[in-house]
Amino acid sequence: MAKSEKLFEILELIKKDSNLKPKVLAQLCNISERAVYRYLNTLSKIGISVDFQNGGYKLKSDYIGIFRNVNYDGLEAIKFLLSEGMKTCEDHDLLEQGRDFLKLIDLNLYQEGKRQPKEIEIIPEHLRAKYRGGIITIGQGSKPDIINPILTSETISVNLMNLIFSSLIKFDNTLKPIPDIARFWEVSKDGLVWTFIIRDDIYFHDDIPLTAHDVEFTYSSIINPKSISPISDRYELVDSLETEGDYIFRIILKHPFAPFIHRLDRSIAPKHLLENVDIHKATFNHKPIGSGPFRLVEWSEDDTIVLDSNRKYYRKDRPVIDKVIFKTYSDRNSALEAMSKDEVDITFNLTASDLLFVNQRETYRVYSVDGASYYSIIFNLLDPVFKDIRLRKALDSAIDKDHIIKNQLKQYGEVCTGPFGVSSWAYNDKVKPISYSLERTKELLKTAGWSYNKKEGIWHRNGKILEISLTVPNISQALDQIAIYIRDQFLKVGIMTEIVYIDDSKLYETPFQAILTKIFVGGDPYYSCIMWHSEVGKRNLSSYCNKFVDNLIEAGKQTADLDERKAIYHKIHEMLHDDCPAIFLASAAEYIGSKYRFKNGRFLSLPHFLTTIKDWQIVDGGKNEQARTLSKINEDSNSC
Repeated sequence: MAKSEKLFEILELIKKDSNLKPKVLAQLCNISERAVYRYLNTLSKIGISVDFQNGGYKLKSDYIGIFRNVNYDGLEAIKFLLSEGMKTCEDHDLLEQGRDFLKLIDLNLYQEGKRQPKEIEIIPEHLRAKYRGGIITIGQGSKPDIINPILTSETISVNLMNLIFSSLIKFDNTLKPIPDIARFWEVSKDGLVWTFIIRDDIYFHDDIPLTAHDVEFTYSSIINPKSISPISDRYELVDSLETEGDYIFRIILKHPFAPFIHRLDRSIAPKHLLENVDIHKATFNHKPIGSGPFRLVEWSEDDTIVLDSNRKYYRKDRPVIDKVIFKTYSDRNSALEAMSKDEVDITFNLTASDLLFVNQRETYRVYSVDGASYYSIIFNLLDPVFKDIRLRKALDSAIDKDHIIKNQLKQYGEVCTGPFGVSSWAYNDKVKPISYSLERTKELLKTAGWSYNKKEGIWHRNGKILEISLTVPNISQALDQIAIYIRDQFLKVGIMTEIVYIDDSKLYETPFQAILTKIFVGGDPYYSCIMWHSEVGKRNLSSYCNKFVDNLIEAGKQTADLDERKAIYHKIHEMLHDDCPAIFLASAAEYIGSKYRFKNGRFLSLPHFLTTIKDWQIVDGGKNEQARTLSKINEDSNSC
């Protein structure tokens, strides 16, 4: 039964009964109590108010009042929900009630035309001066902590810090490291000495020049045990730090480690403001002064943070946007509600259940960013059944990855074929997925010695039926839905599957035959493939052992040349695909809700989403305005 129909069913049940408990709702709708809470949450998102009374739920009886208090887009969402539920509903009474609901909705919909959403252009650097103005308001569902490059570790505060401060390096849209305050860098042949040449045209927001001494101060403070920095362990392999003059900075490592570059995107703190100061009590933590594209002008008691564009930003010109405002709400749901009331323009961390609310109308848009993770079925290669690669590839052929993306992931995601993020420079896009073919699955099973019993509709060998235990950590609703789809697919070809749910914290402690999970990848590809090294113990979930792959992983860790590393990881990707210790299903996405349409934008994972904000320009979304804007850009481009 479709989710929309389940919601419709719950809506009607709580409308008829004044006090239904979650357990009773779950029994009546043949779903789990956990699902009931999710569905009720979705109902509240689309404007249907459900009151909690005496341990049960009651729908507000004033339906006209509900519709009067819900904005245009909320009414459209309700209409969509009911229409979808009625498509598959066979109960005549429910259909009549549904039609009555739809009539009420139509009576209460605004008669004005739909608002046209504005758009955000990503303006090239050399055109920034031509396009000025605008304010972006961002809603966040968690409270920002202190903003200090030596101490900050919380995601929201890191996002803010990355706008206020500059760093040695940053990343492009393939997560490839590129210079920021460093003009360039060199690595010694032995991989131990990293030398950075610092730009001489960068100033902090108080007009004091940024130099190599600020860089050395930042990293030495993080490493210093007295600082109690939450990120100090990232720099344990640093042997010493050096400066030569004002604009040369060196890091000497204890041993070669090529992925170290991914640890150098840390914001640089001003030495002149934090030296000889108790950094844990410093007023700087809530009044930070950096050298980045935006400067802090206000941090109010309600945790509203206002940033103005830095007119002295070193990259030729200040940002296009004049101001960025961050508003803090008690949780993600409140931030989403604020967007529906036009209090904010963008909000983060949407879940799949929010997509109905945001994505079914003209005014709002959902954008997916790389979730820095992928879904995969990992085989326990010590299990006798999975020692046969033909069986593993047979199971791979039985899964339609495009179906998972379309249905379980709601179109947000990409088919992946290896252990790296699909947007990473290490991802080998020449490796193609095993095609979906149930016939190929059957052929491979026969080749592997399995026989098909037509009467029972199952495969067997040596008196044993082919039955798989699929362990699923309790991570997300999407993972649950993927597991059910895979079970159904395997059943189509006569493979029995038992789904076993476990707590996510027990992942490395629970014995399993096969496990469906979400794998998070690190910034550097080394962190993505280390779990396939034969000597990392329980982190190697599959017990995969390939000495050639081990050697490649070690080489990738020690090779500094980016092209050589790319070739290494492409080979690792290819070999893991061929050996099939796992079925790589699809990349995972994170969702961002926006009142704006983004044009010409390619966004990284959520922590890096705002890195292009300095290049954003707000334009009207109407066709005439869009044509005028594009024409002006073309004229300016031709005149340059």
